[in-house]
Amino acid sequence: MRRVFPVFTRKLSHVCSLKPFKETKWLMPNGNPIGAYVYNCVADQKVPVILSDPHIATWYSCGPTVYDSAHLGHASCYVKIDIIQRILKEFFRIKLVTAMGVTDIDDKIIQKAKETKSDFRTVAKQYEHEFWLDMASLNVEKPLIVARVSDHIPAIENFIKKMIDSEVAYVTNDGSVYFDTEKYDSYGKLQKMQDSGEPADTYKKNKMDFALWKGQKPGEPSWTTTWGDGRPGWHIECSAMVSKFFGSQVDFHAGGIDLQFPHHENEEAQSCAFHNTKQWANYWIHIGHLHVKGDNKMSKSLKNTITIPQLLSQHSADTFRMACLMSNYRYPMEYSDELMKTAESVLNKFKFFLKDTYNYVNNNAIENGDYKYQILDSLQKVEEVNLDVLKSDFDTASCVNNLLNLVIKTNRVMKLETKEFYPIPVLLIAEYITSVLMKLGLKLQDVSESIEHNSLIDTLVEFRHIVRQNALGRKDKELLNACDIVRDKMKATKVQINDSEKTPSWVFK
Repeated sequence: MRRVFPVFTRKLSHVCSLKPFKETKWLMPNGNPIGAYVYNCVADQKVPVILSDPHIATWYSCGPTVYDSAHLGHASCYVKIDIIQRILKEFFRIKLVTAMGVTDIDDKIIQKAKETKSDFRTVAKQYEHEFWLDMASLNVEKPLIVARVSDHIPAIENFIKKMIDSEVAYVTNDGSVYFDTEKYDSYGKLQKMQDSGEPADTYKKNKMDFALWKGQKPGEPSWTTTWGDGRPGWHIECSAMVSKFFGSQVDFHAGGIDLQFPHHENEEAQSCAFHNTKQWANYWIHIGHLHVKGDNKMSKSLKNTITIPQLLSQHSADTFRMACLMSNYRYPMEYSDELMKTAESVLNKFKFFLKDTYNYVNNNAIENGDYKYQILDSLQKVEEVNLDVLKSDFDTASCVNNLLNLVIKTNRVMKLETKEFYPIPVLLIAEYITSVLMKLGLKLQDVSESIEHNSLIDTLVEFRHIVRQNALGRKDKELLNACDIVRDKMKATKVQINDSEKTPSWVFK
């Protein structure tokens, strides 16, 4: 027996008058709780994650419409989705079967093809290829299944035909097919109130009805079906492809917050109608927008976009991912120079700490090492608390903050002016922090740099340190200024030096 979480929605009639409130519910799945809770827009609260198989989950993400280059708004969405997927896989040991839909036939793609006097397939392939390169540069893992709409027309046709046959969809005089929202009693459950549907159409029965199939227009690509020529509507493609791969139910369905209505609302409606079920997607994951200059969403229409190569010319992929980790995935993230400087500073604190732990363990101490159980207790507490915060709607910001506090405590121990030497707890803490950050998708180093290059930088940094210490002792301002110039020039080449009275360290920015 499924438990239910009630929410209340309004339904619009064909004249847009509001009917009385009616109750719809999020249905708790039968199966195995994994101990995590995630926000669900239908229940409007955090709900337990329950899987039919305790070790396997299905995940579908709405992918790009490939008519132009991706920008940072897309990047923040897919990086945050990637982070959540990594948490499920790395921290909760879930075998995640991931799929992403790629819209390669659409009004905007057709328009771009006309403008460039090329085939729509050429446009789509060009920008899809660019999209995957951008995602790889951000260390976003590619889904196991990439579903392009044009490859799944037969499955889409079959999906629509079944709904026509069951009379929840109807064919219009222009060869289009619409979903009849009056026939689906739970329409509106993902968003409590809607006051607008798709653009008005003389063929539609109700304002909120939406297109499953668009009748052929002169000069546009089309496919032949039993009811007429045309092409798929936007919403149907995801439902048909997900059903083809995952059957009558999907565990997680993700996308930007702007897709909650109408796209996800319409997906849920048509999928429930097709499968004759009350709940199709068990967990909706909606990613907040990336904003610029206050409340402005980053979008091509506002002409305020930054491309991913432009970002990476100024900041590393790790820095951008850290900015995403420090924010809540459900809420807007405001992109600014201040945000990126803060993210870079936090990232460097971890990098310097890991360098300092190496230097600490490999110093010239002659004392025997000790365990320092108090430090190990701190490590254990952070491990437990971090697992708890990640279980609570993937709270990565608290996780990062807990790691920073552990760094502060460990730094105090390493800088004690005593003869005590604690290599084992320090190494265990460094290993734990490295493990967590890498599980969240950070690389923590520039893998393109060779060992010989690193050794050369070590030598230069050590030489500068000796010169600087002598200059400090003699209060030689001219020599200290020269050391600062060397530091700044190194920073310009992506090497950040951290001066210390004992042993200096450095990291790649």
